[in-house]
Amino acid sequence: MEIQVKGHSGCQIDIVNDGNNLYIYKSTHDPKYINRLYLQAKKQQEACRRAYQHIRIPEIFEIDKTDEHLIIKMEYVYSKNFIDYFEDAGFDNISYFVKALKIFMNAEIEDSPLRKVNTQIVKDKFLDVCNKCHVNEFLKGDKEVEALLEKCSKVFEQLPIEIEIPIGKCHGDLTFSNILFNGNNYYLIDFLDSFIESPLLDLVKIRQDSKYEWSRLMYEGEVDLVRLSIISQKVDYEIDTYYSQYAWYREYYHVFQLMNFLRILQYAKEEKVTNYLKNVINSML
Repeated sequence: MEIQVKGHSGCQIDIVNDGNNLYIYKSTHDPKYINRLYLQAKKQQEACRRAYQHIRIPEIFEIDKTDEHLIIKMEYVYSKNFIDYFEDAGFDNISYFVKALKIFMNAEIEDSPLRKVNTQIVKDKFLDVCNKCHVNEFLKGDKEVEALLEKCSKVFEQLPIEIEIPIGKCHGDLTFSNILFNGNNYYLIDFLDSFIESPLLDLVKIRQDSKYEWSRLMYEGEVDLVRLSIISQKVDYEIDTYYSQYAWYREYYHVFQLMNFLRILQYAKEEKVTNYLKNVINSML
């Protein structure tokens, strides 16, 4: 039995019954994507070696890489997505979820010593975003986007030469949509290489959903918007309040969240997505 699953990761995902066991096969034949997907798989394998309370990482059993293709065989997890889980979750369930997120991110912070980072890497990333926005056919000639980029440039120009943030471990794309919910165990999927490997980037990504509800915008099914908003606000309050104890979070979360949404904007090809991103970026400015 083989079932193809729709996804947004740029690769094919199949559920395969092999020897009465189900596995996920993630594959690509795009030469531009092979190496990136390979690095993501190796990052997930590395994360599997670490133990977290309530947080699980699906095991990768095989990686078949050639110049023409990449095929990853990994553990299949019986689970719910965040929408279905939040629909039925009680207060205790959400508290367990927040506790698990804290345990995971605290472990990342413990493994990520504070280091001075030259902010030219951030400024260069912003210039790259601007270039990609300018060649994006959907965004060309959009005066609102041009005005936003001009305003954002002032934010990045004001950064000091160096900033001190934790460097070492991060999932890279820690959104609600990349978490599988199985009771009070939470499986992290779709690890992503990041331009800066820092736990700060995971805090940015989780709040991309808890504060700004990005994954809800991408969800195509029925959803109780009021309930989802209440739960998201609860998660966001707990995360933001707890990590405000760190000076690096208080000082630099905002600029990295701004960069995060700009990096999404550069690939926007739908009106609803572009309008959402304009509103969010404007609110941050």
